[in-house]
Amino acid sequence: MLNFKPEKVWSYFERISEIPRCSGNEEDIRNYIIGVADESDLETRVDEAGNVLLKGGDRPNVVLQAHMDMVCEKNSGVDHDFEIDPIQLKEEDGWITAEGTTLGADNGIGIAIALAVATGDREVGPVDCLFTVDEERGLNGASNLDPELIRGDRLINLDSEEFGVFTIGCAGGGKTTIELPIDRASSGYENKVKVSIHGLIGGHSGGDIDKGRANAIKLLARALESLDSSSFQLTELSGGDKHNAIPREASAVMLVEGDYSSVKNILAEKFSVLQTEYEEIEPGMTLEVEKLPGVGEDPFSGGATRALLNLIRALPNGVMAYDKRLESTVETSTNLASVRVQGGSAKLLMSSRSSRESKLENLRKNRIEVIGESLGGKVKHNDAYPAWQPDRESRLLEESKKVFQDLYGESPEVKVIHGGLETGIIGEKKQGIEMIAAGPDVESPHSPEERLNIDSVEKFWNLLLGLLRELSGRGT
Repeated sequence: MLNFKPEKVWSYFERISEIPRCSGNEEDIRNYIIGVADESDLETRVDEAGNVLLKGGDRPNVVLQAHMDMVCEKNSGVDHDFEIDPIQLKEEDGWITAEGTTLGADNGIGIAIALAVATGDREVGPVDCLFTVDEERGLNGASNLDPELIRGDRLINLDSEEFGVFTIGCAGGGKTTIELPIDRASSGYENKVKVSIHGLIGGHSGGDIDKGRANAIKLLARALESLDSSSFQLTELSGGDKHNAIPREASAVMLVEGDYSSVKNILAEKFSVLQTEYEEIEPGMTLEVEKLPGVGEDPFSGGATRALLNLIRALPNGVMAYDKRLESTVETSTNLASVRVQGGSAKLLMSSRSSRESKLENLRKNRIEVIGESLGGKVKHNDAYPAWQPDRESRLLEESKKVFQDLYGESPEVKVIHGGLETGIIGEKKQGIEMIAAGPDVESPHSPEERLNIDSVEKFWNLLLGLLRELSGRGT
């Protein structure tokens, strides 16, 4: 289907897209990579975490690094099982996208490019290829990576999503879980209503957090606050999913007193105000209020309802601070990523990032933790992953800039990003290693609008081959 250049890269990408590989489910993609290596008589090694190394000789000139997992998100109403179904690819105006799901170009195209280099016959010198697991849930594969798998002194991370940009630094980050007790009371109302907010853009909670996009969970809480607290009883509330995706959908089920249509009108009036706030950013945001049959579960108590909605409203969300020091727009941010009510508790997930370790700790412990505990929640933080501090004097960066200039007649952009990359962790495991991140254009990762630019893949391929030749001493 994907009849584009370079043929080998697109062939690998198409095959990779057929393999289910949500975070934590990398066995099949790992076996595929090992199978490709076996066919080309390449030696492989797998560490205890499941990371894979394809060896490029005794002493590699450089390491190409990508992650095997993908964010699995789909639009409501899309019939797709990420455990078994292949990604349905389609071409659209010079881009490759998917049918209502994430595409997985983050980081499937990186895997495809690395495999094409490893199995090719080009004179690029010995190159190791390192593939990590479980990147999207918190860089877990890199955190548990056996340092002996990092054999080179230079590394090119293939998880960047802007062609013409060399990334040389990124923010650190960590997740926080808040568990809030939910007491239930006897049912007092008979009309069962579902309130849903959907059609938001969403996107990456690092790279897109500064775009002002709405958080569906926050919008839902604001809509519900327009109702008289004595006129409804919540029975369910959920929204969001992945820690690194801005929530696009959220819903609540509740029992209401009296006329269902009056509740619908009040919510519609409040939602029109929210639409006005986001009219230039979220043109597709939609509110649905529908009457459901039956009564269902016992509702939350009044106190539990107030505590949950207050917690959602009080938790910080979005950009907290900007940082000109690192030439990165965003210094510190946080994302209210998901909320689920299961049994006797509501679980809320926060994902926070910062290029400054002290500010990340302050945000998590002196803001999120204080808010969560003051409203009756139990707060738990995971271990934060480190920021990748930029090295503007590295020889690898200088060689990369030179090759780009020679090929395309202009200077590339060099930047620090707010999203998390595995390079910060890898740099701690192997002190002194020189690293950059680069890749073709991928837009809207972590959302069903994700798409991969076709022309940029060939341009990046030519750039990478030129750089590898230069690093091997075989440049022209």
